[in-house]
Amino acid sequence: MPPGNTAVVIIDPYNDFLHPKGKLNSLLADSLKETDTIKHLQEMVAAAHAHKIPIYYGLHQQMKPGFIAGWNHATALQESQKLNVAFEEGSWGVEMYEGLAPDLENGDVVVSKHWSSSSFQNTDLDYQLRQRDITNLVMGGLTSNTCLESTARYAYELKAFLTS
Repeated sequence: MPPGNTAVVIIDPYNDFLHPKGKLNSLLADSLKETDTIKHLQEMVAAAHAHKIPIYYGLHQQMKPGFIAGWNHATALQESQKLNVAFEEGSWGVEMYEGLAPDLENGDVVVSKHWSSSSFQNTDLDYQLRQRDITNLVMGGLTSNTCLESTARYAYELKAFLTS
């Protein structure tokens, strides 16, 4: 992969998911431990920063007063987020887990927040990547069967070259 056309996409590295005290950590704790996910994500971020490869952060919508109020078609994920008061705007839970924060001097970008599983759907991720002629993506995230897979499939449809 040509480094000038390569970026990392990291999805939802929130404390609410990754930290043992996070509101949704219990859903992922076994998998995170079994696959050593946090260590691998931290290594990926450190390597990207060391090689000046930009990281694009795909983050979930944050809950605030009125979140999905009056909605007739909220997804199960959105309902769960509301029920668990997860990803609450301004809270410790929506801070990036240790060693995974964006570095704007590295060229990292936090894209508009996603409402569903894909970090492309209803966000500016595609637009942001195209502005820098990024065509090669290294994917990293927490739940390969939801957000990571959905984002990777969408990237493939957009003709990106993928590595995870």
